[in-house]
Amino acid sequence: MENPAPAPAAARGQLYLLGGVFGLVLLLLAIGYFLFLRTDYVVLAQGLRPTDASAIVAELDKRGVAYRLRDGGATILVPEGQADATRVAIAGSDAAARGQIGFELFNKSDMGLTNFAQKINYQRALQGELVRTITAMDGVETARVHLALPEKALFRGDRVDPKAAVTVTMKPGQTADPARVSGIQQLVAAAVPDLPEGKVVVLDAAGHVISPPPAVDGAMGAERPADIEERGAVENYYRARARGAVERQMPGVRFALRVLLLPNGAPPAATAAGADPTVAPATGWTPSGEGSARNFRMRILFISEAPINSEDQQIARNAIVQATGLDDQAGDSLSFETGPIDQPVSSPSIAQPSHAAAGAPMAAAPMPAQGFGFAWPPIWLWLVAGVAMAAVLIWRFRRPSARMSGDEQEAFAQRLRRQLNMTEEAGDAAA
Repeated sequence: MENPAPAPAAARGQLYLLGGVFGLVLLLLAIGYFLFLRTDYVVLAQGLRPTDASAIVAELDKRGVAYRLRDGGATILVPEGQADATRVAIAGSDAAARGQIGFELFNKSDMGLTNFAQKINYQRALQGELVRTITAMDGVETARVHLALPEKALFRGDRVDPKAAVTVTMKPGQTADPARVSGIQQLVAAAVPDLPEGKVVVLDAAGHVISPPPAVDGAMGAERPADIEERGAVENYYRARARGAVERQMPGVRFALRVLLLPNGAPPAATAAGADPTVAPATGWTPSGEGSARNFRMRILFISEAPINSEDQQIARNAIVQATGLDDQAGDSLSFETGPIDQPVSSPSIAQPSHAAAGAPMAAAPMPAQGFGFAWPPIWLWLVAGVAMAAVLIWRFRRPSARMSGDEQEAFAQRLRRQLNMTEEAGDAAA
């Protein structure tokens, strides 16, 4: 009897053959996939912060674009065939702002917002625009801007200057040099109304202040805008008082006044107590009045077109001293110069003071015109006179109309009747 041993060996050979064919097919499919069907991913953005990566991923999900994350979410990859279109789409979307809201916040107007909400939105938009500009600088990785915009006050003494704080994080290997810090300060100060450059504080990523300290208030070159405005108002106040006093004493004289205020330290009471008179005032410009004293020196320049004599100078000096409280002991000064007048001369007063100098060269004040409350302009006078003259000439030289006497009228009627009779006879003959 024969042994059937070769049958199991043939079966195992067939199984090996089938396994080899299946493995070969899988290998061919894998090679074909990697060669022809595999999608290559390229880097869309890298080195992102979590907030920036979140904004870009949200935009990709909204557009239905496949993506992959690497490096803990700091790198985003997209299919190579969609990379260019995706970059353009991301650049034109809100994700390009890297989470910062700018003035596109006002693209959709909401009429139901209160005034306070509108101010908050404006502050948010302004901060976002500044962050975008700062992060676009070479070497800057991230930035944060905080603005303090106080409410506008009615009185100068209650006004508070805006302030700003900027935190800048530089890229590895980059440092914020003084020129860059100064540029950031000037940028923020120029973008925010009434914000002095010295009120912009710049910090680095470690929280260290890298901007120079602000200049001490009180120096003439480091005044705040509110102090400059207040000083100008006080100068105009004293200029108006001095001008009115001089015009009453010296009517008709053309002149101009220039007033300059200079800080001279504490009031006289404080100076007497031993205070340093060279320290600039810390409470603004205080004009003299009841219960207060000036905390500044005053320099007044009197400019006239022609030289005036010493007697007129003394009259002007007395008037200015009486109106402004000018005091030589306090450091005030008054000087006279001759030059062009760059200010309009106010109309002189009609009342003449009794103690004016008799020999002073003064122009006669024009007397006001008396009338019924109104005066024809010169052009209307000329027009009325022209129309009246034309009417007179037309009436005078018009040709009189010719009139016939009674006999002439009778003779004309007879001639007309004869002409009519001759016409009727000619018609009968023709018939």
